[in-house]
Amino acid sequence: MLRRLMKSIWLCSAFAVLSASAGTDEGYDNGYSDGRACDHGYCGGSWVYFGTRASGAGQGIVAARLDARGHLTPVGLASEIVRPTWLTAHPTLPVLYAASDPGATVESTIYSLAVDRDTGALSVKNSLPSGGIGATHVAVDEDLKSLFVAHFGSAQVSSLSILRDGRVGAVQSVQQQYGTGPHPRQAAPHAHGVAVDPTQRFLVANDFGADRLFVYRIDADSGQLVPASTPYTSLPAGSGPRHSVFHPNGRFMFVVSELTATLSSYRWDAWQGSLTNVQTLAMDDPAYVGTKSASQIQISRDGRFVYAANRGINSMQVYSVNAWTGMLTQIQVIPCQGTTPWDFALDPTGRWLVVANNASNSIAVFEVNRVTGKLEATTETLTLSQPSNVTFVSTDNDH
Repeated sequence: MLRRLMKSIWLCSAFAVLSASAGTDEGYDNGYSDGRACDHGYCGGSWVYFGTRASGAGQGIVAARLDARGHLTPVGLASEIVRPTWLTAHPTLPVLYAASDPGATVESTIYSLAVDRDTGALSVKNSLPSGGIGATHVAVDEDLKSLFVAHFGSAQVSSLSILRDGRVGAVQSVQQQYGTGPHPRQAAPHAHGVAVDPTQRFLVANDFGADRLFVYRIDADSGQLVPASTPYTSLPAGSGPRHSVFHPNGRFMFVVSELTATLSSYRWDAWQGSLTNVQTLAMDDPAYVGTKSASQIQISRDGRFVYAANRGINSMQVYSVNAWTGMLTQIQVIPCQGTTPWDFALDPTGRWLVVANNASNSIAVFEVNRVTGKLEATTETLTLSQPSNVTFVSTDNDH
């Protein structure tokens, strides 16, 4: 209870600080641009790990290094795990978690992998069943000592324990989602994304097939998931909600829906665990007549900008955020430098954004203007078979 009270106090303080610093570049890491010496031929930076949908010999998690100047250096195959479609890094330990999705009828596996911060090499610490079929998204919370998994195939959301050394523990809880939608791909429920709210009291799970955002209360001691008093919020029929992200101030959540290519803002009631729609924006121009297919969403560390990927028109899109109202305003649409941007991630400094273009088998790097939020394409690219996820791990051993 004390931890949660302190968390709530922190959220109030954080909102005040974020509001006061809006429009500035204060608080960002300088990316080692202050003259610090370079190690290993690089200036600062991070290891970048790419999950893939490719299968067969020689496929798995691929590593690269992104330095503070945005230069991407390939390292190669880091771990030959079967279809590691999603990766997530431990917040403080040099540990990477990988969801292995072998097929439509086989239970998925969660791997815990130790990261060598000097070389980027990965070694398996342990692996356990994930609690469902078709693991498609993973979120980790250090304070809750839990890892949460969305399973597209079996429409289940599970929680697994995390041990002190970062190894993954047994399944603690599994919740079955329900409902259907009007689109041919919505004949059954499909859990697609999970997000822990900033108070760490609730988990929100996007269901692509049911057009619902399911909300679960998290038991901090046992890791059990229990449906909230309002168990779900419905989206317009045929939306296909895919991924969500909370604003750092804890007052809003933003959702990208795949089938309608829309971006929605919701007011979040952290005491009741409930959502109220504030705004829904079309990511495509009204004249667009092609297939709609939005994919991923992230928010800048200061909460001033939301980034979203649109696979229908192969673009990255940037939105400014009103931290008081939760309203979004589109400020940029820029080509993703490839085809089918499946996933992307901001690096730990907030200076670079790396995109996994699945259909073109390529990785692209964008520079982020942290004052305006806008993106600028760079010439940094990497060829990679069917990339589906981008995850960063710091190279700093003192992290």
